[in-house]
Amino acid sequence: MSPPAIRAVIAPVTPLQQNCTLVWCAKTMKAAIIDPGGEVPRLMGALDQYGLTLEKIWITHGHLDHAGATAQLKALTGAVIEGPHRDDAPLIAGIPESGARFGMPDARSFEPDRWLDDGDRVTLGETEFEVYHCPGHTPGHVVFFHREARFAQVGDVLFQGSIG
Repeated sequence: MSPPAIRAVIAPVTPLQQNCTLVWCAKTMKAAIIDPGGEVPRLMGALDQYGLTLEKIWITHGHLDHAGATAQLKALTGAVIEGPHRDDAPLIAGIPESGARFGMPDARSFEPDRWLDDGDRVTLGETEFEVYHCPGHTPGHVVFFHREARFAQVGDVLFQGSIG
C-alpha cells in the first residue's frame, strides 16, 4: 500500500476554538492552512514544526472565526487565498466589525486571489481537491474534498453536538 498523498493536523484557534486545519502534500511538503481564524504565530510554528512551505490559504466561509487571520497570514507569507464562494463577500467585508465585537481586534477583511464555484478544483503540491459549494451555514460556504484520501474539510457545514 502506498503512503497517503496528503497529511493533516487540526489546530483549534481563537477564543471560539474553531478547527483550523493544516493540510499538506506528503511528496512536496507544500501546505495549505484551511480556515485561519486567528493565532498566526501558532500556525506559523506548526508549519516550521512539520517542515512545510505554505502555498495556499483555503477559506470555507467568511465568518470571523474561520477567516479573521487570513489577511495577516497573506501579508506575512504571500500565500494564495482560494475561497470561499463570492456569495460570502459581504461577510468577509464585515470581519473587522465582527472582530471588534468578539474581542479579536486584529481581524481584517481580504479579497481572495480566487473565488471558488461548485465543481472547481484546487491544487496543493502534487495533489488535487474538489470544491463543492454548500450554501446554508453561509451563502458562499464551500467544502474541500480529496477523493483518494477520502478527506473532506467541511468548515461549518457539519457540527458534532452543536449548531451548524
